[in-house]
Amino acid sequence: MSAPSLYSRLLGPAFEALPPALKSIHDARRSKRYVGRCDIRGGGPIARTIARLAGLPIARTDAPIEVIVNVTASSEDWIRKFGKQRMQSRLNYRRQRMEERLGPIVLAFDLSAQQDRIVWSLYSARLALFPVPLTWLLKCGATESLDDGRYAFDVSAHVRGIGLVIHYKGWLVEHE
Repeated sequence: MSAPSLYSRLLGPAFEALPPALKSIHDARRSKRYVGRCDIRGGGPIARTIARLAGLPIARTDAPIEVIVNVTASSEDWIRKFGKQRMQSRLNYRRQRMEERLGPIVLAFDLSAQQDRIVWSLYSARLALFPVPLTWLLKCGATESLDDGRYAFDVSAHVRGIGLVIHYKGWLVEHE
């Protein structure tokens, strides 16, 4: 029997109550591939600089997206391709939270399963080794849910005094 997935460890028994499309993308299989579409909005010049630093996608509408998830015993690598642009992050279980590394930016989230969705709530942030005060971030989080039976995502980040850095949302289906 394989080890429990990162998400099942974080969410505990609530993971088993999630819809199959959410459990499938977050199961313990070693490699998964998904395709879909998404809309991406970005902010002004300073926000675009922050987005580039984190490797976030550029704004566009109805963009094709491919997501490859590679799972190890201790982490998950998420490779997202928005058209030809690539964004990669590493997810780890750390101190009962989900930690996501995007280039030099490390974000720690509390995850909760709420009815038919997973909600990510920002707990802390670092730029390299330096903590970033949460008062700088007005909103940073994500929701995973269903859209016509498909896996759906909605991710956004706003920074105080700068406004919107990134907002992308869309859907994915498994590609065998």
